[in-house]
Amino acid sequence: MNRYETVTIFDADTAEDERKAILERVETLIAGQKGTLFEFDNWGGRKLAYPIRKKKQGFYVRIDYCGGGELVSAIERMLLHDLRVLRFMTVRLDIDVDPDALKAEMAQTEKEPVTETAAAAESKPAETETAEAAPETDAEATESEEE
Repeated sequence: MNRYETVTIFDADTAEDERKAILERVETLIAGQKGTLFEFDNWGGRKLAYPIRKKKQGFYVRIDYCGGGELVSAIERMLLHDLRVLRFMTVRLDIDVDPDALKAEMAQTEKEPVTETAAAAESKPAETETAEAAPETDAEATESEEE
């Protein structure tokens, strides 16, 4: 099973219950194809970089799931024919994933609190060690040339 992420942009004028109905259909498709849904990540309403169908605002939702290629095709086909969806894009995140192990890993990372020192260490760029050669003196240079 592969891990996928589908980012969907809904028309901003679409009611919340209509968006939920579409996402429930996606959830049903994932369950029907024996896939595993990890999360729906609502990014909310945002200004679009460029107008799509004369719309300047969109509502973004990221769907994180595992499944096969047939599942991705079914989800994209359903989103393509729905006029409330402005755009979508699917990206394969990982190949041959164990969904149960991934769920356990995600649950573990949610339980671990991020300390300030760990967060600071992650945000700092790693310092690189450089080995500086001692400068050669004129005497050493002439000795090496004579040999």
